[in-house]
Amino acid sequence: MKKIRVFGHVQHIGHNYDLIQATKGFADWFWIKQYIRPFNEKPRGSFKDLVTEVTEYEVGKYDVAVLHLDNQCVDPEIWLRGKGRIYRELNEVIKDIPKIVINHGTPYFPEKYTLDTDEKGNVITNPNYAPHGLSSKLVEDIKKVIGDNFMVVNSNTAQRQWGGGTAIIHGMGLDEWYDLPKESRVVTMISPAGLDDYYDRSFLSAVKELLQEKYDIELCHITVDWSADSWDEYRTFLGKSLVYFNPTKESPMPRARTEAMLSGCCVITTPFQDADQFIVDGVNGFIVRRDPEQVVDRIKWCMDNQEKAIAIGQNGKKTAQALFNRTRYGEDWRRLFSKVLNREITNE
Repeated sequence: MKKIRVFGHVQHIGHNYDLIQATKGFADWFWIKQYIRPFNEKPRGSFKDLVTEVTEYEVGKYDVAVLHLDNQCVDPEIWLRGKGRIYRELNEVIKDIPKIVINHGTPYFPEKYTLDTDEKGNVITNPNYAPHGLSSKLVEDIKKVIGDNFMVVNSNTAQRQWGGGTAIIHGMGLDEWYDLPKESRVVTMISPAGLDDYYDRSFLSAVKELLQEKYDIELCHITVDWSADSWDEYRTFLGKSLVYFNPTKESPMPRARTEAMLSGCCVITTPFQDADQFIVDGVNGFIVRRDPEQVVDRIKWCMDNQEKAIAIGQNGKKTAQALFNRTRYGEDWRRLFSKVLNREITNE
């Protein structure tokens, strides 16, 4: 069967890479050339041979479009000039084919959107899907810009928070990540700036400071304290790290945490955005409260009990291999493309 032709653009290199790799058996990808978020080889090396770059959208040439959006995109400045502009302009131009919009965020953006409150002014929370609250106005604004397009989100919790869409959780190449002999190192990998509450940067800072003060252990924030010159260098550094700490509140299924699990790191993570659905505390990782004391004591335990920490990391690796593999990921997308195009899509 002839492959489908998918039109899209660069947004998150890691996500783009795995999506193209997972679907290459039944989809050919075409990217619009643009300079707002251009292609960068550092995060995943050179894989542009898997994509055809085009300079304009041509009506009648493609079967489906995959566009990208997140909660930052509706910030007026970003909507006009940043990554929101890519979505806005492409969405306006593409009228002849179905559009799938990957919504990478959650309805939590307190820097720009007021969270829902009750009559006493208290933020409304729900432990099952919105422990930190959410903004109905942000939900409304995102749904307005998505319109009749199909929406994909990155976690089951995000699907409940947005009140719809299809949850497709990432999948990676299992043999692409390096599980190497571990060194006494704890690392974190979140973006170096922006969305402070979303990623809970203050929590990360508190853990980092207390860990140094109490146990004289350094926490390495990758991209801030250390940066890789290549994907291979990043994978090697991560693969040699004993512990990975994830501090995030509302990031739906952080990719770096999965990368750490596939690399055999012992993962210490907050429970949010589905993490407590696959991490069993003390078995294949650790679930922690937003409590710096608890986190630094867990890290110290790992440093003092490295054989046990490595065993927990190996259990986490098996969990990640079972849940976050590229075969499952590609099948999820194959089913969605079949639904959107109203015909069965099959691998070559």
